[in-house]
Amino acid sequence: MSAFDNIPQHIQDVAFAEIANTLLDQWIDSIADEGTYYLDHQIAAMSGNDEFAKAFNEFYKLAPGDKDYIDV
Repeated sequence: MSAFDNIPQHIQDVAFAEIANTLLDQWIDSIADEGTYYLDHQIAAMSGNDEFAKAFNEFYKLAPGDKDYIDV
């Protein structure tokens, strides 16, 4: 049971989407302080998307065996 159980689901969905967007913005801002390379690596690695991994590897000229290479 939650304090929000009586709030309609569509209203909860909107609120949770806003929270998710805020948390994502905060996460991006915090890792952006580490630099663009680190930010790009985190996004490519965490996306689980081969296109992001390929783009990261190609942009930074990484090959299999390189430290930050992301397998696709």
